[in-house]
Amino acid sequence: MEHRIEPQRELAQLRALLGMSRELLQSHDAEAVLELAGRAMFELTQASSALLVLRAEGEQVVTFDRSGRPQAAGRDHPWYGSAAGMLGGARSTRSAQGGSASAHTPESGTLALAVPAPAAVAALIVGWDESAGAPAPGERRRILTAILELTVAALGNIQSHSSLERLVCSQYEQMADTAQAHADELARRDVTEQEMRVLSLTDVLTGLNNRRGFFVHAEQVFKVAQRRHARSAVIFADVDGLKLVNDRLGHDAGDELIRDAAAVFRESFREADVVARFGGDEFVAFTLDDAQPQIVLARLRDNLRAFNLMQERQYEVSISAGIVQCDAAADQGLLSYVLLADEKMYAQKRRHLH
Repeated sequence: MEHRIEPQRELAQLRALLGMSRELLQSHDAEAVLELAGRAMFELTQASSALLVLRAEGEQVVTFDRSGRPQAAGRDHPWYGSAAGMLGGARSTRSAQGGSASAHTPESGTLALAVPAPAAVAALIVGWDESAGAPAPGERRRILTAILELTVAALGNIQSHSSLERLVCSQYEQMADTAQAHADELARRDVTEQEMRVLSLTDVLTGLNNRRGFFVHAEQVFKVAQRRHARSAVIFADVDGLKLVNDRLGHDAGDELIRDAAAVFRESFREADVVARFGGDEFVAFTLDDAQPQIVLARLRDNLRAFNLMQERQYEVSISAGIVQCDAAADQGLLSYVLLADEKMYAQKRRHLH
């Protein structure tokens, strides 16, 4: 009989995996991806050891210590043969698991997975101590399958960007056969790099800063405010009813709701404030000189009311928000205030639901 996961525990696992996926989307470094994967594996499953074998343009063998830190390993690792066999024959082991991961157990106390099932490019073997108090086998498999699939997707994205960069560099070297051509190409490259930087910091759907863009811009202002002991605040917001709009009207309408909410949220702040779509239906802002932060929330409510009266939509735009004032005398980073504002926002949302 399959062990049932407590709802609160399952919710905590889902939030942890969601947080990992957000960080992976912002990561452009393979080592950082492996560090995120290792930390998630060991925190969520209480594992004692792990081996990851990747095959793309070559072969990479990585082992993880008890804290989840990755380090390079070789083919002499005792689990390498089992992992390599899974990459060679993942198709034949798929039927026992279903879904996108094939699995088998090379020895007692371990779990082995390979993804994707039709033509595996990554194999993971994880081991546990008997006294570790790890989750049930089925729960482990679900967690590790999700982590492995997210890791492979993130590494594939990084590899694609690296291949594109190598191609661009190769073509550039061939073009630069005269001084003038070389100068022209450098100018085009400067423009492209600037455009790419802007794109990397911008949310495509709303035109606001994305999560990375928020921290790049807000961290600078936050540090200046702390040094000068200037008043500042962080506001975290969440769009209400997005799932209902997606279910009833479709995801195009859901995207339109997010764009409308973004426009109202942006309008509620000054041009100098840093405003971003944090991900999904979440928004965040950093603002200076707000001695009375509740005025910001009141302005947001007024703007929402005006928008819903003036615009004809099949839905009503509603936003739950929490605000936290930053203490210049406290030794807290910007992320800490973002998390506190997030908690206040959820408290407000719960009050609305009741």
